[in-house]
Amino acid sequence: MLIAYEMSGGRLARREIAPGEAAPESALWLDLVCPSAEDERLAEEAVGIGIPTREDLRKIEPSSRLYVEDGARFMTLSVLVGGNGEGASLAPVSFILAKGRLVTVRYDDAAAFGPVAARLQKSCPEAIAGDTVLVDLVEAVIDRTADMLEEAGQDIERLSKRIFERDRTRRDYRAILTHVGRKEGLMSSAREALNSLSRMIAFLGLSDETQVVIRKNLRTDIKSMARDVQGLSDYANFLANKLQFMLDGTVGLVSLEQNNIIKIFAVLSVVFMPPTLIASIYGMNFEHIPELRFVAGYPVALIAMALSAVAPYLFFKWRGWL
Repeated sequence: MLIAYEMSGGRLARREIAPGEAAPESALWLDLVCPSAEDERLAEEAVGIGIPTREDLRKIEPSSRLYVEDGARFMTLSVLVGGNGEGASLAPVSFILAKGRLVTVRYDDAAAFGPVAARLQKSCPEAIAGDTVLVDLVEAVIDRTADMLEEAGQDIERLSKRIFERDRTRRDYRAILTHVGRKEGLMSSAREALNSLSRMIAFLGLSDETQVVIRKNLRTDIKSMARDVQGLSDYANFLANKLQFMLDGTVGLVSLEQNNIIKIFAVLSVVFMPPTLIASIYGMNFEHIPELRFVAGYPVALIAMALSAVAPYLFFKWRGWL
């Protein structure tokens, strides 16, 4: 799908380009969402540059993500997409600045794009250009990442209290370890997204004459975004270190629980050792044993053996040792 935004009456008017229809030359922002080959061709004709393919967006080397070519600045950013929390994943989004216009290419529904587009459709400054929209989108991506990190931090704090609270004697360590692992995956994605943002913002700040220069009035916003990303990176590192501590603490608690169970088994072995010793010495070889003439003695003995095996199992299961 190809969506064109063009200036009209102090706002950006949204227009979805139909297949075979030429994109307007006055479009300030061309947004390609899961584009087809036809959509890419129309955008290329409108802007006069090549549009990166989906395979190009997946490349991870910086030289393939941040570069200048044919008078246009190409930037590919890894963005957190999906629901809040553990369901989030990384998706590449490409930003292209060319001739004062912005082209975005994305194959996932980045939540940061919708609010920016809705706001610009209501009102926008007269001096708006492609770099202005780009800065707004990057700020929205940073805000979205900050919200996800904030929610993750709250979840991690609750999980920490669940692990280390003193009143609970039984914990579901399997569920806890699974939760910690999922949060660690989210933190890894968030840190990668923040590193991608940091590199892109640094690339935006380049003022070399050979580069496609960002207007001076946006330099302050770029510096502010750089500080925000650095702060979020520090917070993400803090959460990652906290998760590592929680993982180590959980493994330590599991070891303590196992040691307590082994201690109980050792005590039980010592308790039953003297009766076993006495029985093994004398072998129940006495002349007067009341059970010798007990007709139901054999089946009763079988039932007693079965109960002696099942009862400890049920007891251990109830105590959570198995």
